[in-house]
Parts: sequence; structure tokens; C-alpha cells
Amino acid sequence: MRKPPPSLLVNGGLALVLAAGAGGSFLLLRGGAAAAEDAGTAQVASTATASTGTVTRTVAADGTVTAAATATAEFATSGTVTAIEVVVGDTVEKGQTLATVDDADAQRGLDLAEANLDAAEESLDRAGTDAETETAEDAVDEAEAAVAEAEDAVEGTVLTAPASGTVIAVNGTIGASTGSSNSMGSTDATSDASSGFIQIADLADLRVTAAVAEADAADVAVGQTGTVTWNAIDATSGAELTAVAPTAGTTGNVATYDVTLALDELPAQVRLGQTVTVAVTVEEAANVLTVPSAAVEVSGDTGTVTVIGDDGAQTEATVQVGLEGDSTVEIASGLAEGDTVALIVTEDDDAGTGETQFGGEFPAGGGGFPGGGGGGFPGGN
Repeated sequence: MRKPPPSLLVNGGLALVLAAGAGGSFLLLRGGAAAAEDAGTAQVASTATASTGTVTRTVAADGTVTAAATATAEFATSGTVTAIEVVVGDTVEKGQTLATVDDADAQRGLDLAEANLDAAEESLDRAGTDAETETAEDAVDEAEAAVAEAEDAVEGTVLTAPASGTVIAVNGTIGASTGSSNSMGSTDATSDASSGFIQIADLADLRVTAAVAEADAADVAVGQTGTVTWNAIDATSGAELTAVAPTAGTTGNVATYDVTLALDELPAQVRLGQTVTVAVTVEEAANVLTVPSAAVEVSGDTGTVTVIGDDGAQTEATVQVGLEGDSTVEIASGLAEGDTVALIVTEDDDAGTGETQFGGEFPAGGGGFPGGGGGGFPGGN
């Protein structure tokens, strides 16, 4: 029998060595990945101590500063504006003159009504029969009513403040006709009930209105307290919820319910229309054992925590959970005050699995090894 050439024997040996090495490396890398997976990705970030405190759950909403009382002043008689006596920011008293319109037409109407009344009274004086007297008396009554209406029209050419407060808007200009559009395309607001010709607000008594999402609306109620935070002036104030709208509105295509809150105090620099963030306390448990929310994995009214012993040993414990607050959880049983618990974080690192996987073929050669000689090994004859 012909013996195989030495080179083939050498190459065959190398093939066995390389194959064994490759297989061993593959198994080692797979084993490293499995070890990493078996180790898990949960790590103790820090610890906390179970302590007695207050757990609160709040409902958050965006809101706006509004005035508790506002009023709109509108002309009772239309006409051309002849004077505006106030500007935005002025403080006015109830009954104070704010603006006037041309009263010429109204005055002519009053003069005519008074003349008709005089004529009716003269006819009554000349009446001779009961029928003539009754007719004349009816005419006098109608004339007197016309005079009263004409007097109201004259009085309506003067716009007065319906309440005391601060002027927050003037929606007209001198020379414009009330109830018509001016040259700038805006509407002089005597015919616009939503704005009025002049708007007045009581800036000494400000409120906050906020839109609560439909999902949270069932939790809010009059009498609850909360906190108002101003977005622009770095200020906060306590507040009490005083009203909840009975019907929903819409905010960003989401059904919302408007709520009103009275402020405990008015921080400096607060202005009408400023935006705020509202947090209404809807549930609270005082003098209870608490731990941070990150320490408890809650399922229904129970949960699991990891207790850290004095020797550093970790023990999983089942606890009874009470109120779940915004940042803490009430522990009804299963822990004692002073117990140390772990705050667990989970890290999912897809890129670092520790696994390198070879394919079914090796590059560049009939046998999958480099060199491409006979049998896929270098130098083969």
C-alpha cells in the first residue's frame, strides 16, 4: 500500500489542531455568553431605609392664572366712538365713565319722543267723551314709554364701569363705529359678547384654572389641596380646589375637565395669564412605613423587596402594600422601620452579549481555510 506523502500527514495534523482550536474557541465564547446571561442584568444601584412618613398621590395638570372676578363693559347704544377715558392698567371704580359715542342721533330721538308725549297730553286734555279720553290716555302711556326708551338710548352713549377693578383690555378705537369692523380687520367689541368693548378684572383676587385629563377627573374633588408652580418666575403656592366643571372640554384632542383653585398666597411678580403647573393631592397616608417606589415590585396589594442584611446578604421578602404614591409606597406589613432595602435597576445591553458566533464555512479555500491548496490546506501536493 502506498503511504501518503509526509506533507499530507503534516497538513492533516494541522487540520485536526485547527479544527479542535476553532471548536474550542467557539465553545468558550458560547460559554462566556451563557455565563453573562446566567448572571442576569439586575444590579443594586443604591439602598434606602424603611422609615415612617407620608405617602401622597397627586394629579398633575397645566393651568393658567385667571381673575376670580371679571366684567365686560359694552355700549347700550351704537354709534361712533368719540372718547375713550381709560387705558389698559388703569384702576377704575364702579360707575366711572370709560368711553362715549356720538349722542346726536340718540338726542334727536329723545327730543322727538318728548314732543310726541306733549302732543298726546294735549289730546287728552281736549278729550270730551269717555271713548276719546280712553284713547288719549293710551296714547299718553305709549308716548311716556317711548320717552323712557329714548332716555335710555341717550344714557347708553356713555359707557361706565360695571364693577371696580383694573382695565385689562380696550377693544375699540376713537372714530370707529361700535359693532362694526375697523380698517385693521378687528372687531370693535360692543357686539362681541366674548370680549366686550372694555374688560375689567379684579387683580387683587387671582385664581388658577387647569385642565385635568379625563382619566384623572374622577379622582379630583372640591376641597382637595395642592401646589401651584409658576413656570416663569420660580415660585410656588399652596392652593385649594374650589370648583370642578361638570362637563368636559377638549385640550389637544383629549377630553379634559376644567378645575379652579384658590391660592393660599400670591407670589410677587404674578401676572394674569401666566402658565403654571398644578399638582392636586388626591390621596394621602400619614405616619405610615414607607420605602421608595423603586424598591418595590408591586402586584396588586402585595409586592416584593430585596432586604439588605447587616452582613450585606440580600434576601427577597414579600410585603403588603398600601397607598402607592408619586415617589414612595406605603408598606402595611413585611418590613420594619430601619430595614435596608435595595433599589434595583435593570440594564438591557443587547450589544454586549459576550457571544461571538462562527458560521458553517471558513473563508478562502475548498476546506474553508486560507491558502486554497489541495484539501484546503497550504502547500499540498
